[in-house]
Amino acid sequence: MVTMISVVVGMQFGDEGKGKITDYLCSNYDDVVRFNGGNNAGHTVVIDGKKIKFHLIPSGAMQAGTVVLGNGMVIDPLKLLDEIKQLKLAKDNIKIVISGRAGVVTELHRILDKKEEELRSNSSIGTTSQGIGPAYEDKYGRLSIKMYDLNSIKKIKDKLNQLIAMKGLLTGPVDIDRVSNELYSAGSELYEYIGDASEFLEDEYRLGKNILFEGAQGAMLDIDFGTYPFVTSSNTVAGSVSTGSGFSFRRVEDVIGVFKAYTTKVGSGIFPTEIGSDDLRIAGNEYGTTTGRPRRTGWLDLPILRYAAYLNDVNRLAITKLDILGKLNQIKVGTSYIIDGKDYERFPDKIDPESEITVNYETFETWGDISSRISGYLGSGYDALPYNMRKYIEFIEDSLNCSIDIISLGEDRKSTIVK
Repeated sequence: MVTMISVVVGMQFGDEGKGKITDYLCSNYDDVVRFNGGNNAGHTVVIDGKKIKFHLIPSGAMQAGTVVLGNGMVIDPLKLLDEIKQLKLAKDNIKIVISGRAGVVTELHRILDKKEEELRSNSSIGTTSQGIGPAYEDKYGRLSIKMYDLNSIKKIKDKLNQLIAMKGLLTGPVDIDRVSNELYSAGSELYEYIGDASEFLEDEYRLGKNILFEGAQGAMLDIDFGTYPFVTSSNTVAGSVSTGSGFSFRRVEDVIGVFKAYTTKVGSGIFPTEIGSDDLRIAGNEYGTTTGRPRRTGWLDLPILRYAAYLNDVNRLAITKLDILGKLNQIKVGTSYIIDGKDYERFPDKIDPESEITVNYETFETWGDISSRISGYLGSGYDALPYNMRKYIEFIEDSLNCSIDIISLGEDRKSTIVK
């Protein structure tokens, strides 16, 4: 059997439904690997109507035999411990590997996150206040507590004291003994899972195992290539598989780009196709998995998808929430921009906040509310889908020059058509 090495990435501002797609695919994979982000990202998996929400554990955990948390992540040990207990209740035989090189998120980082947002004032980014940004700041400032350090109360205290010495003006007084003991206690329970994740993945590859890498957030939130500064604190594009896991991206043969049939975004920053109506938010229940915040909503944005397809070198696509989009009376797609008089078919390198942006749209007829007919479509396949839906799908394929192979018509794992 040919070994499959794949990566699933988001092509918008996160919340594209990667969790559902990863869960669906993972029946064909031995290992699922998370390579970036922290518990600022949320993934929801629905199995036979039951919702399971993960923030650190890869959403493919319900089907794969092994889950790997890579060095590119920053991990809150207390939150991870809770998630592992939840996972073990659902799947006791799951194997867990946590990179010892991953950074640790502490109470100090959560305090810093909130303080930094307050200081940004009108320029606030809209973070989830989970401490992710400050934890990445410490990684690059060479101050991180690493998962490997959690077996030593002395190392934990020394590094926390160093953080306080450098950032104490923002954090205020912190009970170092209490925080250290909490981290050490969590570490003692987690330490059986901590090791060299890159070596584990190399061994799995040589054994011919199928490996799926699961990205968090989306391309437009990438720290280098997203809508900076309104981005996350890690690299979200497919190429960061290498730096986030220690596994060579040259071995990845399949890059699956996931996008929603419309566009959503949380937090501040540019959103060219945003619409003022609440119809999409209500129809799609568009509220954040981690924070519950209402998401901003808008039409599908092809310049963004073209940009993301290029950045990630995607070879196939997955579309989600087509069932939701059909509930609207009229459907639009943003096909290109005019920015300060210049035409753009792909999202540009930089857009000045003061620029005048006009979005060119293509309008489509709706396919209506298909809620009562989904089971019939699932049994009959792509050709049985409503004509207007297929027309919408094929227009996107032609625009991106890439096949949409996976079509999601609902939250549940089973509500999926593969072309």
